Amino acid sequence: MAKRRLNEKDIENLLGQYRSERRRLIFQLDRVRDAIIDLKSQRVAPTAQDGEAPVKRGPGRPRKNPEDLAVRYRKKTGPRKKRVVKGGGYRLSPWDTMIVDTIKKSDQLQPKEVLMRAALAWARKNEPTMNEEEVAGKLTRVLQKLSGKRGVLGTHRSGLRRGYHYGLKDWFFSSSGALRKQHMKKLVLD
Repeated sequence: MAKRRLNEKDIENLLGQYRSERRRLIFQLDRVRDAIIDLKSQRVAPTAQDGEAPVKRGPGRPRKNPEDLAVRYRKKTGPRKKRVVKGGGYRLSPWDTMIVDTIKKSDQLQPKEVLMRAALAWARKNEPTMNEEEVAGKLTRVLQKLSGKRGVLGTHRSGLRRGYHYGLKDWFFSSSGALRKQHMKKLVLD
């Protein structure tokens, strides 16, 4: 669609619309400010009964015994301690270990289709309530987790087929993430 050039009359009309809109918004803003001032002046501060100071209460359920809880729960100072899992590394779920064991057992880079067959066989025995779509979704999430933030698996794109081939992280360079030359024989293309 070709752009149409604006002539002076069109520009004046647009400027007039913008100016009237601005005046309307300023008027509305003044009304809101006046309403806020009126509400602040009408607000009544809570008065103390029997000479006591008013109790300030926050939202939520009140605590049972504030003195007792103050001793039990003290805010610690300093940087927050990171959670460390025993045995080094991450605690792997049964799905994670199944994927890693499948790759270790074959000692080859595995595409998702092969891992899907292994996951379906494993799920029939260990997760019988899951259907094929749920297993596929779970497998996708596990592969993304293990090859991404966990760093347990590495990915290699051959370029000859869609998707990645997944292998153990030891088979890849840690700096670039490329497959090491000595492990290229583990890449099997059908």
